[in-house]
Amino acid sequence: MSNVAYLPGHEPESVPAETPRGPQVEDGYTRIANELYEVVNNVHTCPVTIRQMRVIHAVIRRTYGFNKSFDRIADTQLAADTGLPRQMVNKAKNELIDMHVLVLDGRKLGINKHYAEWDFSAKPKKKAPAPKQKQNADSVSKMLTQNVSKTETHKRQKDTHMNTYVFIAHRLAPNALVDLRLNHFPIKRPKAPALPNCPHNEIIDLWGEVMPEKPQPAKNLWAGTERARNLAARWKAGFSIKHERTGKPLYTNREEGIAWWGRFFKFLRKSEFLMQDHRWFKLDWVVNKTNFTKIMELSYHEDMAQ
Repeated sequence: MSNVAYLPGHEPESVPAETPRGPQVEDGYTRIANELYEVVNNVHTCPVTIRQMRVIHAVIRRTYGFNKSFDRIADTQLAADTGLPRQMVNKAKNELIDMHVLVLDGRKLGINKHYAEWDFSAKPKKKAPAPKQKQNADSVSKMLTQNVSKTETHKRQKDTHMNTYVFIAHRLAPNALVDLRLNHFPIKRPKAPALPNCPHNEIIDLWGEVMPEKPQPAKNLWAGTERARNLAARWKAGFSIKHERTGKPLYTNREEGIAWWGRFFKFLRKSEFLMQDHRWFKLDWVVNKTNFTKIMELSYHEDMAQ
């Protein structure tokens, strides 16, 4: 309580409490290209877990937030930014590096802004628990083989026409000796004919004809890149992917393959979602394994999947 007395009518006016300012750009901000930010936040172009997404945003804050593309970022810093345990942060970070979403420049970490190189097929898969092995005829044969290898003579062990497995099987089933001998020596099978090389230039020309309003790749900068390897892999897969109705491959030779890719690009135009003004919708994105699989599963043509 104040011990100062005021005359009536001369009391000081009460000072109103200040309104909180809230976050201000003047206190610092993160500058990032809209195209990259849109790709990061899109579930189709960046299908990662919540933990991985938190790590991505933490790396963006630690780099672009300080006008840097790369910086030395400790796991403890990412853990403090995300609220996740350091072990989880380290695991999510290494997974994103394997998927080429994050890249290392020496000891510095940053986001890979060349998002066409992101490969979500590198996602770690949970291993199923190994089934308990039951004791069967094969396991009995292996146990007997170990015992016989120790007790039988060197002459039998070195026999080039009857190995240990055949010897044990003969004692258990004499009539099966001939069949086992035949199975012991592998039969050479003729090699399948080599598949034709991917016609990169022809497919790039088809993309330009069907998608003239979309970004066009430069042929002189295509060879030797990740996107070229992705296209070659998708081209090769067309010889083994079977059509649902006919059960035949998508194409069996070079000419059929080029014609199929032309129809494939026209099929993409039927997707209202893909034909919107997306900066990321390029040939690089289409030939990425994850995106190509989703297209083939009609993820972007929902009306056709019904």
